[in-house]
Amino acid sequence: MPRLRPLLALLLVAALAAWPALFSPASAQTAADYGALAGAAAGGAGDPEAPPEEGEPEGSGPGLADYGAVAETYRAESAIAATQQQVGVFQQKARRIFGAAADYGTRLDNALSRASPTGESVYFLGVALFTAVLLAIGRAGSMIFALYLALPVMRRVQKQNPVGMVDKLPVLATRVALQIGGLVIMLVIAVTVGSGFYVEEENTIKTVIAVAAAVVLVQMVDVLWRMVVSPYLPAYRIPAFSDADARRIYRWLTAGATVGVGFMVFVAWLASLEVDEEVVALTSMTGSALSLLIVLGLVRGSRRAISSALLGGAPRAEATWIAAAASFLWAPVFLAYMIFAFLESSYRLIMGLELGLPLLAGAFIVLLAALVVYAVAVYAIERVFRRARAARAANEAAERAEAAEREAAETGAIRDQLRDVDDGGDDEGGGATVVFDAPPRSQRAGMRTFEDLARRVASLFALGAGIYALIRVWAGPEAFAPDSPLDLAQDLIDVLFLGYIAFHAARIWMDQKIEEEGGNDDFAGEPGDEGGAKAAASRIATILPLFRSFVLLVIGVTVALLALTKLGVNIAPLLGGAGVVGLAIGFGAQSLVRDILSGVFFLSDDAFRKGEYIDIGGVKGTVEKISLRSFQLRHHLGALNTVPFGEIKHLTNYSRDWVMMKLPLRLTYDTDVDKVRKLIKKLGEQLLQHPTEGPKFVQPLKSQGVYMMEDSAMIFRVKFMTRPGDQWTTRKLVYTEIRNLFEKEGIHFAHKEVTVRIPGLEDHAREGQITAQEQRAIGAAARRAVEEVEPAKAMADDR
Repeated sequence: MPRLRPLLALLLVAALAAWPALFSPASAQTAADYGALAGAAAGGAGDPEAPPEEGEPEGSGPGLADYGAVAETYRAESAIAATQQQVGVFQQKARRIFGAAADYGTRLDNALSRASPTGESVYFLGVALFTAVLLAIGRAGSMIFALYLALPVMRRVQKQNPVGMVDKLPVLATRVALQIGGLVIMLVIAVTVGSGFYVEEENTIKTVIAVAAAVVLVQMVDVLWRMVVSPYLPAYRIPAFSDADARRIYRWLTAGATVGVGFMVFVAWLASLEVDEEVVALTSMTGSALSLLIVLGLVRGSRRAISSALLGGAPRAEATWIAAAASFLWAPVFLAYMIFAFLESSYRLIMGLELGLPLLAGAFIVLLAALVVYAVAVYAIERVFRRARAARAANEAAERAEAAEREAAETGAIRDQLRDVDDGGDDEGGGATVVFDAPPRSQRAGMRTFEDLARRVASLFALGAGIYALIRVWAGPEAFAPDSPLDLAQDLIDVLFLGYIAFHAARIWMDQKIEEEGGNDDFAGEPGDEGGAKAAASRIATILPLFRSFVLLVIGVTVALLALTKLGVNIAPLLGGAGVVGLAIGFGAQSLVRDILSGVFFLSDDAFRKGEYIDIGGVKGTVEKISLRSFQLRHHLGALNTVPFGEIKHLTNYSRDWVMMKLPLRLTYDTDVDKVRKLIKKLGEQLLQHPTEGPKFVQPLKSQGVYMMEDSAMIFRVKFMTRPGDQWTTRKLVYTEIRNLFEKEGIHFAHKEVTVRIPGLEDHAREGQITAQEQRAIGAAARRAVEEVEPAKAMADDR
């Protein structure tokens, strides 16, 4: 592979050399001449009514097809010949320029001697040194400004712990303004001191201006890179660089700026002194080569640090797709651009074409401008959303505190349950309850707020503006001429960009409304929940996800149609075809239409909501997800059922308003009923004061008295009312407290007994003789008595 790189470079130079030949005026003119001949063959030299010449039969001579073929053949041959000629010219000029390298110093000395007013080239060195001394004097004067004004101002504006761009950018901008002020003071002092030595000689003035411009431009670029990288002000560093990485990157950037700006100004100065073209070209290519080497060193030494900064210090798997792609592609794309820019500028220098803004310098200028624009945009975004961010942070802190309290309570409950298990007192539903909580909003991936969207838009806008500026630097303003491919691409990107903003703005607004109403897409209730209404979403939170899907679909289709329109596609037939296809689908998918319409009516009637426990006959469970044509039910034992809306014939909702729980108690016949009634009433009042279960009661525990008499017991019933979902934990507490209360008051529960009387059994019993037949008769009678009790319970009054 390393051996192929020089070959690829040569092929690229050859392609650049051949490109103008394909559109050279000579070949175009020759082809036009043959096109005119073809037209003459078709129309008789421009006169359609002209008769054939004397002696020439009508229809003889070359025809239109013959001349067209000749024109195409000559066009191809002329393009090849022009390419060969262009390559030959390139080779000849390259040999001449690189051949001048042997006597580069002599030719440069001769040129400078001719331009010098004293006839000696060393004159310009003296002028440069004198200008440097003046700038040093000005620099010393600006140090007074830095010590007594700039430094106190910087100490005053700095904060202890700056957070975000809103705290960092004003300080960085203040430092840039103060440093620029120092440069202005330096120039004013240097000009003031140097005005006493003013010389009205053109080349001398050019030299002074060149030296001063080089120094000022290098320091200006250094100031801007200091703002971006902050090598010696880590608290205000915006990229996620370590101190060592930031200083290393800053040194590379400073070296590149010094070399690039220095050579650019030096080349411009040589050109203004009318130095030989070969010397100017060699100097410019030398500076470009050194700049390219510095760029290669920067990428090689800081690739990992820059990739990590693009990811924001997060792992690539947790970053957005834009950041992940940028961290992976920036190095090869940047290197490819820099190498091609070096080859392109070298080709222009060799061929003597207009150089314009060097692409190497243009890339850094565009990059710096894009970073500054992005920083200003993020600063404005943080200023606008500061209050909303503070409120969101407070809410998240409250959520974390609530989660910590809930975790502590659940830990205590688990310990109590484990203690009950050790004591042998575990009952229905024992064991730790696992709750799947959604992660806090700050930990969820993707854009969740309008601030996230604004940041994404700012980054995309900065990226797009940078690419646009690079294309303008590369191809000039005519690249975006009307009806050009890039103009069409720009219109298409504008449509997609605006559609992207509209899509995510609508999604974020509806997601926030859903979250405010207590619903979310990743709803997960408490495992084993039967009829809980605490986690149920509101009616708006149930319907909004469906409305969101519809709105986002409309936005997506609209953007697609607008993009097709920009591409020149006639969308009228598409709309007509869509109507026909929709009609065909309506006839062929009647069950689908039935499911969708049934879902619309069920949801409009508010029959159920997300998070509610319902029974539709054969299936029951908690509603977890609702789509356009079906919904999913999670059974309390874990099974997940998907039910189309059209299959619902009957629906029972267990999660609305309240639920009444009635508990039967089997007591002996000698129990004092009035005493039990008073004890239950008093217990109900005590349970209302319970720290966890008391607030769950809608109506306190009450006695319903004796509602059924059995052979061995009278059935005493109590009842209480809670919110749906709370009755299960409350029932455990009620049973436990009643058992403890009855044990304390001497009230006994009746055991189920069956008495079977067989004539003459007493005599046999006294003798201890029971036959096998009599034993079978006793067992059958007992079983029949038990079986007769169950239908009686089912027919019992449940009021």
